[in-house]
Amino acid sequence: MMRFLQSTFFVITMFLLLAGCDREEEVFEQRVGLKEFIPRYNKYIKNWLAEQLAGVEEKIAKEQALLEKAGDEAERKYHEGQLSDLANEKERLLYRQSIGDYFSYKSIEDLPEGLVWENGMDQPEIGDPEAKKGGAFRFYLDKFSYPATLREIGPDASGGIRTELYDFVQMGMVQIHPITGGIMPGVAKEWAEGPDGRTVFYRLDPEAHYSDGSPLQAEDFFRAIWIRASDNITDPYGKQYVREQLAQIAIYDEHTVSMSLPAPRPLLPYYASAGRMEPAPESFFSEYGPDYEERYNWKVTPSLGAYYVKEEDVKKGVSVTMTRVKNWWGEKKKFYRYRYNPDRIVLTLVRDRPKTWELFRAGELDYFFIREPAEWYEKAEMPAVFDGYAEKRTWYNQYPRPPRALYMNTHYKPLDNLDVRIGVCHATNWQKVIDVVFRGDYERLPGFTRGFGRYDNPDIEARPFSVAKAREHFAKAGFDREGEDGILINDKGERLEVPLSYPILPIYEKMCPILKEEAKKAGMDLVLEPLEWAVLIKKLDKKEHRMILIAYASTPPLPRYFENLHSRNAYDEKGNLKLDTNNINSYANEEVDALCVAYRNAKTEEEVEELSHRLQQIMHDEALIVPGYMTPYQRIVTWRWVRWPETDVVQVAPPGFDRPFESHCFWIDEEMKKETLEAMRVGRKFPEVHQIADMYREPWKPKEEVEGEGE
Repeated sequence: MMRFLQSTFFVITMFLLLAGCDREEEVFEQRVGLKEFIPRYNKYIKNWLAEQLAGVEEKIAKEQALLEKAGDEAERKYHEGQLSDLANEKERLLYRQSIGDYFSYKSIEDLPEGLVWENGMDQPEIGDPEAKKGGAFRFYLDKFSYPATLREIGPDASGGIRTELYDFVQMGMVQIHPITGGIMPGVAKEWAEGPDGRTVFYRLDPEAHYSDGSPLQAEDFFRAIWIRASDNITDPYGKQYVREQLAQIAIYDEHTVSMSLPAPRPLLPYYASAGRMEPAPESFFSEYGPDYEERYNWKVTPSLGAYYVKEEDVKKGVSVTMTRVKNWWGEKKKFYRYRYNPDRIVLTLVRDRPKTWELFRAGELDYFFIREPAEWYEKAEMPAVFDGYAEKRTWYNQYPRPPRALYMNTHYKPLDNLDVRIGVCHATNWQKVIDVVFRGDYERLPGFTRGFGRYDNPDIEARPFSVAKAREHFAKAGFDREGEDGILINDKGERLEVPLSYPILPIYEKMCPILKEEAKKAGMDLVLEPLEWAVLIKKLDKKEHRMILIAYASTPPLPRYFENLHSRNAYDEKGNLKLDTNNINSYANEEVDALCVAYRNAKTEEEVEELSHRLQQIMHDEALIVPGYMTPYQRIVTWRWVRWPETDVVQVAPPGFDRPFESHCFWIDEEMKKETLEAMRVGRKFPEVHQIADMYREPWKPKEEVEGEGE
């Protein structure tokens, strides 16, 4: 089942797209080292590919037979779609068979001729030349973040402080540039796309070293896959990923590696390198074996990034301290030289949020992230801010917004009618929710995606609340007269009522009654149905909901559509609702199906952009969702000595991050800290600071509400 945001402020972080990884299974029994593992795994993949191909060919034969027996047009199109998917899968399997072993040792002479090497040096600088190295940054973890393990992979490794320890500081082969969305170097100083459109060749930076001093070796990428694929670790999705989403990894010499995908993709250098999957150093994994999960539970993998964790700096249940690598190999490299500035980052466990705020006020924490307007207007309005000792910042970013919206199930009446759905859009007063619940600070979400940059359709805006327009469309659908209670009815006496399911959460309990009262003005009865999360998800799985208030987790760099919009995730070949899928609108449309397939098979960013815009336009035209609200910015309060970039391309942090801290562009000004503490002691004040960093504020704005409507 889909992963949803279970509350307004809960964000689900995913390691990487795992499309196609729909089974959990061990690869095979494996108790050997890397050298022994490689030929065994090559043999395993060879046999697995043959089995998969035989299975696909058998399915093709069955689908072809079913197609010939199809009783109606809908059934025929369903099987044609299945055959198309199977043909694509067969092509991927045949390609994988054609390129040889999964792990391959080659020579430099085997590189294709005419490769065009890129290095990303045309991308803009990140950070601020004024940044200073040194000092300690004191951050906090809540009770949900303190880890059960410090391992990078295996059980419990995807939660806790993984993002702080690994994701925010890791150096993958290449990175997505957080300003342009282009490719910039990581541990690979150069890369070149192969003529097959699926392979990328990488030249490793010879200066790259781990935090334990050991040099990066090409074979460390083999080792990273071995660790994930062996049975020494409980990591079913990791096993599936390296087996199904990578076609081949090859070493040409100590600094040249290639990685191949089963099919072409946009942003190929990023996806071919498995995103943020770091190589595995031989020195650290010398004791890797069946007891890995226990032996390595409280060990942090040596980093190619700027920070590492000393064993003595892990205080279980209290704190974890990250130390900047002395003479880090990347500290003079473009894109990294003005980042990762504090000598230490202290992550302290604070079990409740009020205590976090008190520790910040007491000067024991350097940074406080504002979650909601009440904190901004009440807590952050404090003497330390008025006196200039602490500073407020509102930072506009361009990170994907969770598409929090009302999702309409088109399978059921009256939401199977387009005019009803459009009427529902106009009868939903999200602006009043924003004004009342969020003090007017949030903005209307324009459509299904925002924050994906060029892949967002800039022409889409949410339909405004309008009683007149809502009633106009309801009338077109036959609901053209009022009942005694003011709710519209049709000529059969059926009331215009729509059940709205939503999770029992304090913020939703404030929002939904407002939506209900405003909908009455347009003649619609919004029947509120608050449910416990487990009950809500069960209802969603069974597609029994009519309309639901919920949000997906959205992660960069590309939006996803197939699972949400393709008809095969809505209905089976007999026309029955297909359960446990992400198509919660139960929406089926041939044009959309074709666009979804084309989008999934797109090879270039230009194709992705065009298809993404078209799919978003159809979602808007078909009124599948009523877009809710979003926060186009993040708000923080920090002590004056925490400094942030202010350059021609960066204000506070690059826009491609969710929160400013993640960019590691800040620094600690020790002289300013000393000055500030002395000023606090003697009562000397500084000017109050509230910086609004809006350099990358997106240009679109929601339409104004129709004048006089709903008053």
